[in-house]
Amino acid sequence: MFRSAVLTTVTAVLLSISAAPAFAGPTETAFLQKLSANWVGKGKLTGAQTGAIACRIVITAGGKSAKFQGRCNIPDMAAQAFNGAISYNDAKKQYETRSVGGTVVGQKRGNSLVFTTTDRTMAGTSYSTMTISPSSLAVDFALVDKNGEKTTSHITFSK
Repeated sequence: MFRSAVLTTVTAVLLSISAAPAFAGPTETAFLQKLSANWVGKGKLTGAQTGAIACRIVITAGGKSAKFQGRCNIPDMAAQAFNGAISYNDAKKQYETRSVGGTVVGQKRGNSLVFTTTDRTMAGTSYSTMTISPSSLAVDFALVDKNGEKTTSHITFSK
């Protein structure tokens, strides 16, 4: 059951980057276009739970957003699929994502976007950071269950 909570948390992290299209200026649109790629990621769970994580994300930039479709899998568990888009909100002058859970604002740091979330569920509290640039993608997360046990992972993606 805990492994299921971890897979659900990883999926929630990646879903939190789901966004509705917003309007972007030429500079922001050009940056979003550069995110297009087929990404394959691998990582390991450490701590209370251990095991491999494998993910695949396809990002397709078009118009004023970068849409993505992805899937993550932990062995002996069902794969979790997700999709959405990363966009720029001209009115607020910020990159942001939207999902069922609300809006997540991204910080532009150099040539990367960084999205950080905290979420509380029945499984516990999860913390995640996704960093994406035209040349790299990484997701770090931690899940602290209701007993205080912590599981962490760093997923590094390559094209």
